[in-house]
Amino acid sequence: MSSANTGYSDEIIVYAFDTLTAAWSIPNISGQIPLSRRQFQAVDDTNGKIYMFGGSKFPNFNDIFNDIQILDTLSLTWTQGSNVSAPTRRVDFTATFLNNGIILYIGGFAVSTIYMSEIRTYNTNNNSWGTMIATGDTLNSRSSHTAVLSPDGHVIIYGGNIDGSTDQSQILASLDTTVSPYQWSIKPMIGNNVPPSLAYHSSDIVGNFMILAFGVMMANNSFSNLTNVNSKIYLLDTRNYMWTIDTLHQPDLTISPHDTLDAGVIVAVVVLIAVLAIIIAWLKNTKLAIICY
Repeated sequence: MSSANTGYSDEIIVYAFDTLTAAWSIPNISGQIPLSRRQFQAVDDTNGKIYMFGGSKFPNFNDIFNDIQILDTLSLTWTQGSNVSAPTRRVDFTATFLNNGIILYIGGFAVSTIYMSEIRTYNTNNNSWGTMIATGDTLNSRSSHTAVLSPDGHVIIYGGNIDGSTDQSQILASLDTTVSPYQWSIKPMIGNNVPPSLAYHSSDIVGNFMILAFGVMMANNSFSNLTNVNSKIYLLDTRNYMWTIDTLHQPDLTISPHDTLDAGVIVAVVVLIAVLAIIIAWLKNTKLAIICY
């Protein structure tokens, strides 16, 4: 269906990819279809649900959302989550699903400053919003960064557009979610394969290793010059925060249970303009990884 008043379409925003037959399809999904958007974040839980939050309408980037939409990939149904005490409208933030069912929303761009110490949370167990005020090191506000969850419960962020600072000493930091309140810690850039400062890049976690790829180098924040675009892959050992060139001599390179889903397809949330996909997915038998666009 199209909206004559707004000039954008919200007909198809979900496509399914069958990993066994390598075929794309358009699933028949019930419920109210969310408005098309970009610069949002979507994360999946362990029960086959995808939680999509925020973003901006295309092509009018001034229209920013703060709704949370839930896609049940088992029943193929859209529902809307709670908007009670929802965060301010924002784009280019990160969303990280914790093992206890809480999603952390960190940073991003909005009409007002989003402080890195003020972490908005969404509890998927009871569909409620909350706030955690983190302690520890003080981080400058940022957007277009990435975040992954390490096996020991640390949310590791990298890069981004760091507001009001040319100091790149804050590009790597971790948030300890095993303590209350959560605690920030800025990490030094050490190792034999240290990446440049990046924004608009992709990251993923495989076992104990964070993998970085793509993005633009922040020395000159522009995609117009291809020499600024990152073409390399970087590995961070999250146990000692050392950048490395391989994992051959590192133990415990295993896939965590949350990296796969026992379903028949990958469900991709597609909203007008595709964001760079996650780098690596280990698919075995009918186990799947979520790819968000």
